[in-house]
Amino acid sequence: MTHPATTSPRAGRRGMRIPGSGSVARLLLAGGLSLVVVIVAGVQLGAVDLTWFQVWSGLTGDSSQHVRRVVFELRLPRTLTGALIGVHFALSGWLLQLLSRNPLAEAGILGISAGASLVAVVAFIIGDWVVSSADPYNNTSFALQYLPLFAMAGGLVTALAVYFLGMRHGQLSPVKMTLTGAVIAGMLHALTTGALAFWGHAHTELVAQWLAGSLYGAEWQHLRTLLPWTAIGLVGVVLLVRPLEVMQLDDQHVRTLGLGLNRWRAFALLIATLLAASAVGVVGPVGFIGLLIPHISRRLAGANLPVQLVLCVLLGAVLAVLADLFGRTLFTPYEVPVGVVSAVLGVPFFLYLLSRQP
Repeated sequence: MTHPATTSPRAGRRGMRIPGSGSVARLLLAGGLSLVVVIVAGVQLGAVDLTWFQVWSGLTGDSSQHVRRVVFELRLPRTLTGALIGVHFALSGWLLQLLSRNPLAEAGILGISAGASLVAVVAFIIGDWVVSSADPYNNTSFALQYLPLFAMAGGLVTALAVYFLGMRHGQLSPVKMTLTGAVIAGMLHALTTGALAFWGHAHTELVAQWLAGSLYGAEWQHLRTLLPWTAIGLVGVVLLVRPLEVMQLDDQHVRTLGLGLNRWRAFALLIATLLAASAVGVVGPVGFIGLLIPHISRRLAGANLPVQLVLCVLLGAVLAVLADLFGRTLFTPYEVPVGVVSAVLGVPFFLYLLSRQP
């Protein structure tokens, strides 16, 4: 019998298959084409549908001022920002599930998004008091430059609390970690609601919309603010692929292979928190993307972590753009925040996964 320590983690766990190169190419091609299609649809469809010719003319500048504004200033930055936040939440969920070996782990469920939201709301309130601005959320220097940093600080503190409280006899307990995260998330949501009630400000409604995870009003500045964190997160995830493959083995065997388990776990937690909290800081908490997409990617890619990673990037962007597209077209002229649509899709899937847990 082969000793577990000598078994390559690429062989997969629990009999998971590894697709061949042809299957991988088809998966990635399908994911890439799907992303292109939904981005085009996101720019073309809305309260007023445009033709493909109008979209192209709006992008090239050979159109009326109204069409150019709708295409280039409103829909394109909103769609691209939606794609990026989908990537952030999907990769964050993927890392957290691999880190905890728990398919139910996700930034929203573990309380990371709630921690980021609480600190961001406190920053809203303090920013309003200090800056004395009529609309602190639309203050570019505050809302777009500093809010992601506040959100990441809140998310990181929450992630560390959940991680250490989820330990049992020196080992990470997936069930305990999930339950601890759910309890902390509930407490932080209550504190956030209390902070808004304490504020009692005229712009509370605007912050409440942000807390629902809304892409309404997303501009190019939102995209430019998010892109550096996207780049840092992607580099961190790529560096983590090989250690994560080894970390899927038993902890004792991982240590015999010479891998600094605690160091890499801390780094994975940091990158997962950075990805989720930076997205929360820009558009608010968007739940369940980090739950659905990693699970779908594992089903499609098997035990091949690099392919899982790429699929998470592609499918996370696709789901976020689709959720936003549905939210702003199904009930026109009203909009449903992308966070609400993703929750409607994600809650039944979460209950299904929960029913399958021992």
